[in-house]
Amino acid sequence: MYGVRFYAQHKKFLIHEGDTINVVDADSMRQGLWREFFPSGKLKNETVYKDNKKQGIEVSWYASGCVKQESFYHNGVLEGPVTYYSRSCKKEQIENYNNGVKEGLEISYHSNGQIKSEGRFKKGNLDGVYKVYTKSGKFNFESRTTTGPVEFEPVVEDTVNNAFYKVMKRNPKWRKNIIVTDLTSSMYPYAKQINTWLNLFFLKDTAQQFFVFLNDGDNKKDVDKKIGVTGGIYTCRAKNCEDLVNTMKLTIKKGEGGDSPENVVEAILTGLKKVRKPDNIILIADNWAKVRDLNLITRVKIPVRVILCGVFEGMEINTDYLNIAYKTKGSIHTIEEDIYELLNKGTNKRFNINGFEYIIKNGSIRAD
Repeated sequence: MYGVRFYAQHKKFLIHEGDTINVVDADSMRQGLWREFFPSGKLKNETVYKDNKKQGIEVSWYASGCVKQESFYHNGVLEGPVTYYSRSCKKEQIENYNNGVKEGLEISYHSNGQIKSEGRFKKGNLDGVYKVYTKSGKFNFESRTTTGPVEFEPVVEDTVNNAFYKVMKRNPKWRKNIIVTDLTSSMYPYAKQINTWLNLFFLKDTAQQFFVFLNDGDNKKDVDKKIGVTGGIYTCRAKNCEDLVNTMKLTIKKGEGGDSPENVVEAILTGLKKVRKPDNIILIADNWAKVRDLNLITRVKIPVRVILCGVFEGMEINTDYLNIAYKTKGSIHTIEEDIYELLNKGTNKRFNINGFEYIIKNGSIRAD
């Protein structure tokens, strides 16, 4: 029997295929095995609680039946590995946690199983550099730098390696914009580039723009981050660079991000509540970070122009950001190129971006 709720001795629980699940005790605390199901009846999430705190392994699934994520908890906080999988059941990334803080080795994988990148974290911050590998397993280059003090001082004279400036310069028709910027710890090395772009932008265009900065939860515990209400979002109407930098500093001061997925779409929706009929949403994003709330993207009816940080020729592009652009009729932008033709890609036909194969299936872009 499934979906029948019983009450006994001030407890409530469900019976599913003979198992007692979703128990709430007399003190209104969750106890034992908890399961959540898709409307189809397939299992969506399974975790164990002890006195209302997650304990042991938690597993979530895609509607297709493939595992989506495996996490380990001790007394309600992440402890040990967190493993992410693609919709095609392939391992995508492994992170490690100590008492709820990212600590130790992080590894991501290409769709063929080869290591894509690896780096070590200490107290939640990258300790050293990320090593990046090709799909054949050969070392390619190093990305990101050790997280130290965030430098905001602009370097207006140097725009050679500034993706923000280059993309904006190539697209002068972008005018009335909401500009959404990820300022979690992985984006700290780009803070100076952002301010340089801001200075150059205001030197040439005094039109007001609206900015949204996100830190993914204001240091909220990962277990408490809920889709659509994660928080850690700060907004500013562009009047001068000083106001913007102060908002950026406040965003960084309030939080560093925590786990890998970011609340990008929540930040976009926050901006849309503030600005009436913008022409574009410009998302300055970390290609390395997954999107926590991608399922909310159907609410966004404005084209999203995704500017990806840390992407160079020959690097794989995160499909979360390809899908944000595709599903909003937007575009993808790197320091080297603008990709506008996503909407012209045919269903079930393979296409190449930056040297990697992708395919559109069931309305979404996937790595092939």
